[in-house]
Amino acid sequence: MASVIARSIIMKQHSGAHRLSFATSIKIKSCYSSYAASPKEKSPENYTRYHEVSSENWKFVERLRPHLLVPSYPTDGNYASDWIPPSDTPPNLPYFVKRTKNFMVPVYLNFEEVRNARKITIIRHIEGDIWALEQAIKSHLENVTKKPVVSRVHEVAMHIKFRGDYVNEVKKWLMNAGF
Repeated sequence: MASVIARSIIMKQHSGAHRLSFATSIKIKSCYSSYAASPKEKSPENYTRYHEVSSENWKFVERLRPHLLVPSYPTDGNYASDWIPPSDTPPNLPYFVKRTKNFMVPVYLNFEEVRNARKITIIRHIEGDIWALEQAIKSHLENVTKKPVVSRVHEVAMHIKFRGDYVNEVKKWLMNAGF
């Protein structure tokens, strides 16, 4: 039962002046002191209705269900963007950058609200010598941009942050390195 509140305004004439008075009627939802006093549940047939799907129509249901595994990427070499598939053998380097489950390079652009909107490039999923990777990418970015690049290494979370928007340069460098 839902609680119902009804108000009515009654105009009364009292000593030549009109006065408003409010008449309120309230129904309060009843509360039960125990489970035994509460109304009993009905049988499941009153709540659950289902429909059996034939085996020939089940293919349409299967089509709508999400995949349990990410399908593999096409190997024909025709890709719509600058995406490069990971190499079959990992590069022989002291560090490794693992791709995401969708085979994307884990380089992201983050906006931090410090003074102005500061752009931060983040590289995640790093394994191995994180300091060697930071030095390699930092020297590459300084050669490309011809200016000093500020970076921060987080050893526990295994990610590197670079101040600025270097997402495309870092992604190209990592894909060309074989990651």
